[in-house]
Amino acid sequence: MAKDVFRGTLVVLLTLVGAYVVFMSLRILVVVLVAIIIASAVRPLVLRLMRWRFSEGLAIITVYVSILLTIFALFALVIPPIANSLMTNLQSEDRLANRIISFQNWLSDNVQRVTGDPLQLADPAAIRKGVSDFIDSVQPAIPSLVGGAGSTFGEVVLVFVMGVYWLTSYEHAISFLVQLFTLRSREKVQAIIYEIEGMMGSYVRGLAFVALFVGFANFLVLTVLRVPNAATLGFLIGATTILPIVGGFLGGGLATILAILTGTPLHGVAVLGTFVAVQQIETHYLTPRAMSRSVGLDPLLTIVAVLIGFTLGGVVGAIIATPVMGTIAVLLREIVIVPRKESVSTYTMENGLILLNAEPKVEVQITATPADAAVIKTPSAPVPPVPSKPEIILPGKS
Repeated sequence: MAKDVFRGTLVVLLTLVGAYVVFMSLRILVVVLVAIIIASAVRPLVLRLMRWRFSEGLAIITVYVSILLTIFALFALVIPPIANSLMTNLQSEDRLANRIISFQNWLSDNVQRVTGDPLQLADPAAIRKGVSDFIDSVQPAIPSLVGGAGSTFGEVVLVFVMGVYWLTSYEHAISFLVQLFTLRSREKVQAIIYEIEGMMGSYVRGLAFVALFVGFANFLVLTVLRVPNAATLGFLIGATTILPIVGGFLGGGLATILAILTGTPLHGVAVLGTFVAVQQIETHYLTPRAMSRSVGLDPLLTIVAVLIGFTLGGVVGAIIATPVMGTIAVLLREIVIVPRKESVSTYTMENGLILLNAEPKVEVQITATPADAAVIKTPSAPVPPVPSKPEIILPGKS
């Protein structure tokens, strides 16, 4: 009895210690998960380069260096205008407040011209006070934001390094994971792993394609309309599209505000109209087709997953929440739902064919008494007599 109590106490303590370790290393685990998801997305490119007679190491380095150079070029193109605009507005409270008041007056005049009724908005004094309080709260946080940016850069480098190691040891890692299971279930486990990897890679590639299209389309239209900082605004809208469901609206709102602060109210209206038009194409055409072979989650479940991920891990948690939820859905389907259906159904569907399941076997146990326990004879069914052939008598023969 005392031994069982000790064993139970030890199990509880080890469980608590393991949960504490996982909680403390949650950020590292998220970095590892992001590295695996990105590696799953770029693995088809690596395999294609290997078919072009690239070595495995050279193919991996080529793909990751290309991605890093692309990201660096985009940030070098769009970050300086955003930084300059923010610093200019933060250093001059009157400039930012005057911009907001000017936009408010423009909006009020146009609404009154259309409807005939005056539009009551915020008092200019209240706007100036609100802007002053906002700047006073943001300025002390700038050093911590810079420090956070440095930490984020280190994590990005770590993601790429881990991704390189994951791709080089991919086959060995899959083989090791499969060998942890019994021989009977190894084939199914391997199929589940490949399905999860394909789902995550397809999701990331589809997401990147949608983000690139949205950003480039907004940039092209805003350039034609001669909106200032069109590249910056297009990048902002495209980058926030990576965040499922709500990211596009967040980016559109931020881009509209930035256009009003750096340009005129008409520029803000142009940004908003362009965003809405491109958003219709992205929502009704691109996303259903680009993501149809990836996660396949219900939109409501996707929103819940994004909110949970944002609460636990911020923006990164919100981005990886959808593939994580898709992984959970695959595991539940293959481990719980499909076996349960096969156990209660008399047929299964495979490649459009109906396959009848075997009839359940009923095991009959015969308990022998001590007297006849030595030999148990199973009565055999009576053998029906074989009918004899009728004798045929030919004429002239007796």
